[in-house]
Amino acid sequence: MAESFASISLVKRVCLVASVFLLIPSLAPIVNAEVVIEERSNHVGDWFEYDGYGNSLAIAMANQYAQIDGADFVGWTLVWDELLRVEVTEKATCDIGEWSGTCLRTVGVHHLNITLQWAENTTQYDDDKLLLNVTSEIHSESPFSTSTWHFEQRRISLRSWFSGDDEMNMVETETTTKITTEESNPKPKIIEKGDTWQSSVTIQKRDEMRQRINLGMWNESLSEREETQTIVYTVEDEASVNTAKENWQTLRLRQQGLGEDNYSISYLSEFGWPIRTEEYENGTLTMSMTLSDFHSATISGVKETSVETPSLGIIGVVATLYMVAVIIPKKRLS
Repeated sequence: MAESFASISLVKRVCLVASVFLLIPSLAPIVNAEVVIEERSNHVGDWFEYDGYGNSLAIAMANQYAQIDGADFVGWTLVWDELLRVEVTEKATCDIGEWSGTCLRTVGVHHLNITLQWAENTTQYDDDKLLLNVTSEIHSESPFSTSTWHFEQRRISLRSWFSGDDEMNMVETETTTKITTEESNPKPKIIEKGDTWQSSVTIQKRDEMRQRINLGMWNESLSEREETQTIVYTVEDEASVNTAKENWQTLRLRQQGLGEDNYSISYLSEFGWPIRTEEYENGTLTMSMTLSDFHSATISGVKETSVETPSLGIIGVVATLYMVAVIIPKKRLS
């Protein structure tokens, strides 16, 4: 790689915006009645797939570039976008903060490939084009018994390719964030229309980031921090949500930090599964994803490693895999 490109700053700002809504699916379907969601069981082998996450992610990245580069940023093209898949993987013994015991582990995975394009001769990329691969993965641990503790590990892997000085170059960035959360109050075991509650949340984060260019040596950094926030939950109303497979009667749950403008909306079925999840920034919808397919022992009747009234669960993974905003600074031509 030529010296002119080696001298370009390729440090990426990777921002993972997480909304922490953790509620367990109900096992008791309710027909022709008001929607009520009750904590019950989950099973190893259950899985859920959601559509819309990749498109929301691509739009978020494009909007970031457009704000920085204005008319020079032309747009983006989707190359590959798979469904976000969340799976209950195993029953295990876990140590989470001051809590120790049996927990349920879930994993959420998503892959996205897009091409970003700038106006001709506005970058030092030979064709003013950047190819980007984003892999998002979250591992979550949730106690079986009622607990205010929760742990998750997020790993975001970015690989970008661009042509410079007639060479194809690659930049890799990997960010691993370990998050231990403690709430002042456990979430209600039953929720219905009109319910509201709030909880003080203490979040301990450890960020490990590394980056390299063209398979060279990794440049690594580490940071740790603690955050405290009061979250207000409100079950606003009942709502019908239409999907490709069926129509669902849901409860619309709003989650918002006290005194903040941003908020999230989850549309929960009578089983507790999020049928649709939305994120809003200053009142503008920035993300929306909808359940497209699932397998659950609750419906199939297969009984595998039943969870006895866990307090946290699969919805936490869905809500947390909200958005990765990627900014790659580019040196302009003089």
